[in-house]
Amino acid sequence: MALGDIARAVLIADGRLTYGGHLRENGYTTFLVQEIERFGRRNRPFTGFVPFSEHRRMSVSEINERIADISVLGRYVFLDERGETVDPLADRSPEPGEVDEATERACLSAARTVMSGVIDGRVSLGGRRDGRGRMPGVIEETVLAIRDGKAVFIAGGYGGASADMAVALGIDSVNWLGVDVAGNQHLDELLQAAGESGWRVETNGLTVEENQRLAITYRASEVASLIVTGLSRLSGTR
Repeated sequence: MALGDIARAVLIADGRLTYGGHLRENGYTTFLVQEIERFGRRNRPFTGFVPFSEHRRMSVSEINERIADISVLGRYVFLDERGETVDPLADRSPEPGEVDEATERACLSAARTVMSGVIDGRVSLGGRRDGRGRMPGVIEETVLAIRDGKAVFIAGGYGGASADMAVALGIDSVNWLGVDVAGNQHLDELLQAAGESGWRVETNGLTVEENQRLAITYRASEVASLIVTGLSRLSGTR
């Protein structure tokens, strides 16, 4: 529900959506494409980055089907193990392939790095604490966004790794979210990135108080409104 509200709010503001992940029918990539289709935008406002570890596990027919489905709604960018753009249909068998754990970690980190270079803002919402890759995905994505000087919006009200980051970074300074962040080495890396870059929470266009609201609210409409407010203010200063 929150993801849908955020997507619609960004589209209404004539923004664009970027997401990285798998292309299965029950995933967030497919959900976002469906939201765009319902909204009626036909200027390809969506970009989906697909790590090598994901598209290699798909058959050629599945890839062709997903590319056909997205049509004028957006585009998919297929990446290789190093994060370079690649033709997912070239030099491979038509059947799904296997990807080992070490390769998967490298592929996910590479994709997250590439995405961080092209976005204006990163929204962190929920997120597994034991996600695949070098570290939980939403934490690694936030670390990269902070290092790259991108706007970061942390909505911790739905729990998970986003709640942990809101507390660790001091946005939820009184720990209304009730999470224990002690001894988490991934959060230590997040804090290191924030310290080295001179990051401040209000660099996303929101005030400290607005970021505090964003960090703890569980109302989807408020999350979406605050994110678009921050992005709009940043857009007005460029």
